[in-house]
Amino acid sequence: MNFEYQIEKHQKENERISANDCLNALTPDQKKLVENSTTLLQFAKGETIIKQGFVASHVLYIEKGIAKLDVTNDSKVSTIKLLGGGNFVGIVCSFACKNLDFSAVALEDTTIQMINMDVFLRLIKENGEFAFKLIRHMSSNTNNIVHRTSRLSTKNVEGSLALILQELSEIYNSLNFELPVSRIGLASIAGCSKESAINALLKFNKDKIIKVKDKNIEILKPELLQLIIKNG
Repeated sequence: MNFEYQIEKHQKENERISANDCLNALTPDQKKLVENSTTLLQFAKGETIIKQGFVASHVLYIEKGIAKLDVTNDSKVSTIKLLGGGNFVGIVCSFACKNLDFSAVALEDTTIQMINMDVFLRLIKENGEFAFKLIRHMSSNTNNIVHRTSRLSTKNVEGSLALILQELSEIYNSLNFELPVSRIGLASIAGCSKESAINALLKFNKDKIIKVKDKNIEILKPELLQLIIKNG
């Protein structure tokens, strides 16, 4: 095995496995089984999708929209993840215990597929490739959440806000997007005060790193935003 092949193999093994990659590992009959055991629900912007402590009876998948995952510890709420379409909701916690240890709120009108948990567990037992990809997907998500939490805990306001804007840009797959939350909501996700969030946005706008117009954000200099994330 030559060195270049080893590098290529390592890169492929470490590619992020998405929720869709997991579901695509199912056979046609298994996909039909999932379809028949799935309930489609619509959630309006601001509506609670999951309350922390609810029984984990289904696996949730975002078909369309954006949600935030929150965890409450010692009466303090922290946002641990922002999720767009094509993602499982809190999959890393779904098998940990009987009751879900997080809450989820729709940040815009969101469509959720609720897949029966018993069917999901059956597929894990029956399909080794699906189970393997799901493990890799969950491991990747856990890693991302750990690093995100660690980074936010050490950032100043500008660094935290820059990180949130980058996450939203990745979810929308665009440098130009509309904030799905108010300034208060943005501050809550970033873990700072409303005034601090507004001041940071104004500074980014003044420095022409981003262009702000009401709720519309255009990232003009993504490389500078990344630098703020790194050093902020």
